Amino acid sequence: MTFGPAVGNVGMYVAREMLAAVPDAQRQAYLRMVEEISELKYQLGVEVARQLPRLLAEQDQDLVARYLTQVRQIAGVGWKSGVEVAKQLPDLYEAPDPALAESYVQIIADATQGPPEDTETAQLASELDGLERALREMEPKVKRAQELKALLAARDRRDEKRRKHAVELASVLPPILARLRPRYRQIFLEQVRLVAAADPEASLEAADTLLDLLNGERVSAEGASEWVARGLAVLDRNKEVGRGYFRLGSKYALEVLDELKEGLALKDVARVLKLYATALSGRDVAIRGTHQMEGLDAFGADHVVLPPDMRFFDEDEKNFIAYKVATAHGAGRIEFGTYDFSLVDISGEVDALRARYGSAA
Repeated sequence: MTFGPAVGNVGMYVAREMLAAVPDAQRQAYLRMVEEISELKYQLGVEVARQLPRLLAEQDQDLVARYLTQVRQIAGVGWKSGVEVAKQLPDLYEAPDPALAESYVQIIADATQGPPEDTETAQLASELDGLERALREMEPKVKRAQELKALLAARDRRDEKRRKHAVELASVLPPILARLRPRYRQIFLEQVRLVAAADPEASLEAADTLLDLLNGERVSAEGASEWVARGLAVLDRNKEVGRGYFRLGSKYALEVLDELKEGLALKDVARVLKLYATALSGRDVAIRGTHQMEGLDAFGADHVVLPPDMRFFDEDEKNFIAYKVATAHGAGRIEFGTYDFSLVDISGEVDALRARYGSAA
């Protein structure tokens, strides 16, 4: 059973009964000596902890100092020999001849370390030290070389993937250009080139999307440039998110597209059109966009339904006139009761038709 943590790390080597065998006045010195020896080697500390109580009991400080010195001497050339010497020395100190222990220690020291090294051995050892030192100095360079190899291998894999998508782009561009309206080809090629330089995979998505946007006149040439510029900023931050942008697979891409969309927005002229419809029909009329009609009747006596933007003409003034024409048409239907009609109002005619043609009429 060890003495416990009260004596620090020495408690690992000192059994309670060992400490109990040491006079109270010498216990701190005992623990200190055991700790000093154990710093050389754990096994040495264990053996010295066993033997010291016996020596301390003799009240001979010179003998204790001699013991520790001789143990350290042997431990300096071989700790295993030092453990055995630490075990045997106390018995040799009891011999009649005081020089016996000294001779014993010298014999074990000579046996452990052997004869002095010859010149060739010293040279070999020196060469080995130099090589080991050079190897230690090379370790950071070797590590850096391995890191560079890994980085270059990863880039080579990316380049191979890039080349694969470039081949695919070379295949799909001509058919897309054949479908694209001629007046948009120059701006289309300029924008696809910008995306392809950044990421060929994203350019495949951009080519398909720009074909639809330009042919469908959802954006102008300037709008297409701005839409691509914003997508490139996204692509620079995150490749996958950027590719989603160019395929219109992100909310942000749709928001930018809506912002850049050409034409006159209904929300910008709805108030004027409401006043216009109310004046024409003689009743309060609301203006609603087709995107606001979920769950509502598209035809009613209290509202006119119009597209959310008018892009039929290049000029907003003409698009506003188109809005006014559509509004006037809707207001006319409201004014003349198109949506107020009910079969109940012509019940006599309905009865006559049923009498003549049967209940299926």
